[in-house]
Amino acid sequence: MNFSRVMIYGMGLMGGSLALSIRGKFPETNITAVVRSEKSKHTILSKKLANHVVLQSEMELPDWSNYDLVVFSTPVESILKIIPTLPKSGNTIFIDLGSTKETTVTAVESYYGNMTHNYISTHPMCGSEQAGPDAAVENLYVDKLCILTKPNSASDTSLEWVRNFWEKVGSWTIEMDSKSHDETLAYLSHLPHVVSTILVNVAGANFRTMQEVTGISKPITGGGFRDMSRIAGSNPEMWISIFKENKDFLRKSIDDFIFQLTEFRNLLKPDSPFDENKMRSLWELAQSNKEEIRKSK
Repeated sequence: MNFSRVMIYGMGLMGGSLALSIRGKFPETNITAVVRSEKSKHTILSKKLANHVVLQSEMELPDWSNYDLVVFSTPVESILKIIPTLPKSGNTIFIDLGSTKETTVTAVESYYGNMTHNYISTHPMCGSEQAGPDAAVENLYVDKLCILTKPNSASDTSLEWVRNFWEKVGSWTIEMDSKSHDETLAYLSHLPHVVSTILVNVAGANFRTMQEVTGISKPITGGGFRDMSRIAGSNPEMWISIFKENKDFLRKSIDDFIFQLTEFRNLLKPDSPFDENKMRSLWELAQSNKEEIRKSK
């Protein structure tokens, strides 16, 4: 595949890591970054993540046709504002890295109608609790899943180009429609961030627990709390945007979680016998579901 000019609109962890990947796989590519702050601009230039860096506040509407590939690596809410400015003809391929799809795909389909276009929505399933271009790593996308969502009227050629691009970067790909994506990710990605954050806040609200942990210099936590709290509170701007865009499916996943948590709580009622068989069946079901979901068999 050949391309020489890339714009990455928004260069935090995801955009910066993609820039490093492009540098490694396509070393002749000229990369332009668009960012909001002077701090990010300085970091990007010092780490050589891009050839050129432009501040959003200083930029007029880009001439999108100057680029072979444009990557939107900003919150979905801001991408929705950009979509109506995109050209309705030309060879530029547009992708986003958004964690929700239905609102983006709906906006693309509404804007282009029945016109053939080159916008493919993508979701690389990777990241970390770190944020900003300082956290960028070259191998972030290697051996990771990237979900491809093709809006109506997007060309098959652009879909295959995007698939080849992500696979060249090192990811493996599947296709998923926007509604299936958002419902599935509510349970497998968005709910875990909610649970992790609430878990930490529940522990933090317990007086005895905080009295004990603040009295020593090393953590009391075991592996369970360490693993489950890793993503708590990570990048609030990004996650608030995700929750806003996927609130219906996220609410349903929380309702399902509350229902099962309440069932578990009922097993601990002081006026009821402790049902070891029910408890064991829950654990065994979790083991089976974990193996299937994580493909760890």
